[in-house]
Amino acid sequence: MGAPFSDITLYTPTPYKNDTPEYWEDISLKNYVSDLYVQKMNGYKPPKTTRITIQPAYHNIWNRTWKNGSIVSIAPFYSHDEYVSLDRKGRYKYILDIIQTATIQLSDEYGWDRTVFEKAYIDIIECDFEFKIVYPAKMSRDKKRIGQVIIEKNEQTTTLNLLLKTGDSTKTVTLFKNRNWFCYDIAYEMAKNTKWLDNNTFGIFSKKSDKFGYYSIPDDVIIGKLDFKEPDIII
Repeated sequence: MGAPFSDITLYTPTPYKNDTPEYWEDISLKNYVSDLYVQKMNGYKPPKTTRITIQPAYHNIWNRTWKNGSIVSIAPFYSHDEYVSLDRKGRYKYILDIIQTATIQLSDEYGWDRTVFEKAYIDIIECDFEFKIVYPAKMSRDKKRIGQVIIEKNEQTTTLNLLLKTGDSTKTVTLFKNRNWFCYDIAYEMAKNTKWLDNNTFGIFSKKSDKFGYYSIPDDVIIGKLDFKEPDIII
């Protein structure tokens, strides 16, 4: 199967100096929209492609798209002046439109399933850029409880919650709230690996690191290793 599709990176021109607050605010907004778009692709991998880079600085300089191994590059139009004239939601939409222009062109050129990208776009508009992923529920062995993972993000943080249902009772437990690492967030890998340790203890684990976290319902405690000090990533 090979490496999964990892991210869509925007190299949009910016007047801000590296590592200034303005620079990171600008980068985080664009990464937020890109990350949301990739998640709305629902695991689709364009054939023989692991990454898309969008490089507007080369608009009207490149006369074609480029493919280097599994990385595809494209240079659509981008206006920083128009972008900064918009409010936050307007900027989200502006970046989303650039990503959509790129993926549709690449779909037509490389024979990708463009319906995946069309649906991703519609889903983002309909959810009004709210970043919330609800993962499939898993029932305890005695079939008395249901556990589920929910990831919510803003431009700065990733929050991973457990939703636990027992009969008519529902409890939400926050396992962790960390810096948002966007497309490379370990939260995605952990959210796909859920387990009931017994009929009362539900949680997540990583197959690629030593991180794990479980919640014991009767003891009302979190058990785990969730000390994320460095950017653990899923790729």
